[in-house]
Amino acid sequence: MAVYTLHVPAEDMPGDPAALGDAVLLKDGFAWGAFIFQVFWCLYHRLWLVALALAVVTLGVSAGLQWFGLPSFAVTVISLLIAAFFALEANGLRRRKLERHGFRPAGVVVADSYSDAEARAFSAWLDTREPGIVPPGRTTPTSVYDQPRQKVAAGAAGTHPVLGLFPDQEGPR
Repeated sequence: MAVYTLHVPAEDMPGDPAALGDAVLLKDGFAWGAFIFQVFWCLYHRLWLVALALAVVTLGVSAGLQWFGLPSFAVTVISLLIAAFFALEANGLRRRKLERHGFRPAGVVVADSYSDAEARAFSAWLDTREPGIVPPGRTTPTSVYDQPRQKVAAGAAGTHPVLGLFPDQEGPR
């Protein structure tokens, strides 16, 4: 199971389905793409200064260690350690970039795959809307998600049929 964080634009209100078009879901932990394709991964995610700094550090460390006469095996091991450290911190760098560009963290999801995490995060985002609130910039509801939710009245115990060993129906939590 992996941990994912949902990031949305700061001005969006919970429950606004239009905000999910700009939402970004990031996996927490080791980024294999960043481990294998370090500089290209940075360029793909538009981390220009990080790509430049990583290229300079990697080339500088490799050249410096070879200049000191270390065997090529030791240079390779140290380069792999630098790559592993970067892969551990890569998604954190993306989170900081999103915060600088006006995104805010909106939730954390634990799931087996990216698609499960996306479904859970989006479902939680849409379920957090308060009844009767219309997203900013709209005067009337424009989709089924914008309709006010119906309050479910909790019935008294025993008024609803119970099947098998299930407990009586409970009210909303």
